[in-house]
Amino acid sequence: MRSLQSVLATDFGLEASLTGWQLAEATGISADGLTIVGSGINPLGDTEAWVAQLDAPTQPIPEPSTMLLFGTGLAGLIAWRRNRTAPALH
Repeated sequence: MRSLQSVLATDFGLEASLTGWQLAEATGISADGLTIVGSGINPLGDTEAWVAQLDAPTQPIPEPSTMLLFGTGLAGLIAWRRNRTAPALH
């Protein structure tokens, strides 16, 4: 388990923005996970609400789905077996 402050600072490059802050709690997160709200102690020592708006993660080019490949292979195997065992029409 990691602290939210550590994740925001190191994984999202917000270390400079968090200097002097002590994040006390996160009270909400958006459905897409890119906006987090909460409260904490600001650099002046006052309790204050905060909002972290994160950039959307870059999406890698997806590889073909394993289930799609498996399904295609299975369909081909079934078709091959049907052709092999079907009675010959004369």
